[in-house]
Amino acid sequence: MAEALRQCPASLLQAAAQLMAESGYVAMSMRQLASRVGLLPGSLYHHVACKQDLLLTVLLDVVERRIDAWHNGAYANDLNGFVRFMLRRQRSHPHESMLLRHEARHLDGRQRRWLDQALGRLSLPLMHIIQAAQPRLPDPQRTCQAMLTVIDAADGMRHEPGHCDETWVEARVLAMCRALLQPCAV
Repeated sequence: MAEALRQCPASLLQAAAQLMAESGYVAMSMRQLASRVGLLPGSLYHHVACKQDLLLTVLLDVVERRIDAWHNGAYANDLNGFVRFMLRRQRSHPHESMLLRHEARHLDGRQRRWLDQALGRLSLPLMHIIQAAQPRLPDPQRTCQAMLTVIDAADGMRHEPGHCDETWVEARVLAMCRALLQPCAV
């Protein structure tokens, strides 16, 4: 699948991501995409096998861009840095979160495994942070997943009516993530 990402021009991926964010994967047509990038509809299939493969390629590109942004960013390699990175990424690239959250459901099982592998690479820095902060935590993978869910939920707070204070959101997300690092008393 990595070769498909390399074969698909960046302009086509960007246009497909924008169209999916605007109207959704189901409503987006390959004709609309071809028109947007200035190609004949049949020419799209030179770059992608089908619409569902295009969706996977777009989602993998989103994940790769996030991974690259983390590695190239100037964020501290700790929980605060990772949370701040993810929250800022949500704000600066709102379509990414929406695509990953809502459109991934259209992938088949094989494609979902490809996306899950890429998301696993994205969560690796957080896994390392968790293991360094709490080496005896019983289930670091579930803790990582819970933290990513808390971070993802912050995006929903921005869409609620009224003013959303980013400082408040960041402080609450960090507090919840820190709480997840504490061993549970069962």
